Amino acid sequence: MHCREELNSLSDLLSSAVLKANSLEDSLTFLRLYARLHWDNISGFFGNDELERSHFDIWGKTELASDQRVLPEVDFLHVATQTYVQGGHSRLLWKLGDGLSAFGSQALIVTQPRKRNHIANFPGPVVRLSGNSSQRAGAIVAAAQNARSILLHNHPDDSAATFAARILRAQGKKVLFVNHADHVFTLGPGAGDVVLEICMTGWKTTRDRRHAHAQSFMGIPIVDDDQPRPVHEAPKDGPIVSVGGPGKFEPSDELSFPKFLMDLLPHVRNEVILVGPSHKEPWWSEVLEAFPGRVSLRGRVAPEEVAEIMRSASCYVDSFPLDGGTAYPQAAAAGLPGFAPNAFDASGVSPTEKLRFPTLDAMREALIAYLNEEAEYPFDLEAVRDQLWEDFSTSAVAQRVANAAEGNYCERLPYLVPLGMRDSDYNARRWDVLGRVHLPKRQWKGLSLRGRHQFWKAVREASLPSETRKTIAKRLLLQWV
Repeated sequence: MHCREELNSLSDLLSSAVLKANSLEDSLTFLRLYARLHWDNISGFFGNDELERSHFDIWGKTELASDQRVLPEVDFLHVATQTYVQGGHSRLLWKLGDGLSAFGSQALIVTQPRKRNHIANFPGPVVRLSGNSSQRAGAIVAAAQNARSILLHNHPDDSAATFAARILRAQGKKVLFVNHADHVFTLGPGAGDVVLEICMTGWKTTRDRRHAHAQSFMGIPIVDDDQPRPVHEAPKDGPIVSVGGPGKFEPSDELSFPKFLMDLLPHVRNEVILVGPSHKEPWWSEVLEAFPGRVSLRGRVAPEEVAEIMRSASCYVDSFPLDGGTAYPQAAAAGLPGFAPNAFDASGVSPTEKLRFPTLDAMREALIAYLNEEAEYPFDLEAVRDQLWEDFSTSAVAQRVANAAEGNYCERLPYLVPLGMRDSDYNARRWDVLGRVHLPKRQWKGLSLRGRHQFWKAVREASLPSETRKTIAKRLLLQWV
């Protein structure tokens, strides 16, 4: 069975289970499983507002009991699924919190607490929820009664948060959906009055393949307003640096970071420091063996250490096949000469897209010439940094969000539109080549015995590979609250 046929069969089973569930808890769990299936398999399917609306029609008037206290009156209530020390998504939340302090009071709800959750110096009360999905949905609704605007930062599979958001919007609350995971399927765009977009590809994808009542450009806050513009004298013999989660570097047929290093390192003397990847990923073994001691895989590193690594770097190479929407602009803001492919297939996140080459070969040759002092850096880095400070400062992004909360929506920045040429199927083509379906692992726990039995009956009757049925059976049997 082709992976797309298998995915479609699983999708049909789960969407049917969402609508046939006998309890709100089962329906929210099945909706989360459905969303996680599509989130993990970046197949070109980005939303199903019809399913979300149908689910809301069935359960939206259910009385949600909760002992959660209502929060004090706030202008902006952020609702996030989980928060982390590292990563662009949590950083966006913290920086937005900093910027919105100038526009009103704030509070934060974290819907799925974990031990590793990180709460920065958030400028307002923070509530960490517990309980099952229906209990968390009830707690969000109860806590948000005095909020003027709700900003949804939910993980793509957070059915409790997006269900609660639809209830709050039906009550007349202003809901803004922060489209931070714009390249994957997500629940929630239709739950908001407006979708806040962070890049041009996300804008196009929402317009063409999601349901949105309105769109407004937000952007990613890259530079702090009180941050002095650094002067970086990049030593030509410093390390080549790249930062990103391990999956951003997993090779595809067309773009392979390890192969790029195999072709590059014989021609330069520099070491390579990769923050995020580790020795657990098998695709690094060849280059590590070929160039012992020259490629350092650092795994997760504290932000302060990343900044120290950057200060010693000769240049920054953006991660690929999946690029760094936050990391690459941050490197440019720090004054690091940047090298990246996909000039004609960029996502349109920021003016840093101007620092791209059409092909890997062109990028490699330019990098070799630059590090060997045979040529100057070929782009106008300072002009890009000017635009970052003007349009992607914390205050500039917060101003656009505050305007959207008042119903004054921002169009796309004109210079970003021609930079964002990536189509929505960029990742789907890679998924097709990989040819495998990822099944949700940890989202089965909320299902009742009755819900498990009914779903297993549907699975047994469906056309699915035997190995897939065995995996589902194992998870139904073993994963409980």
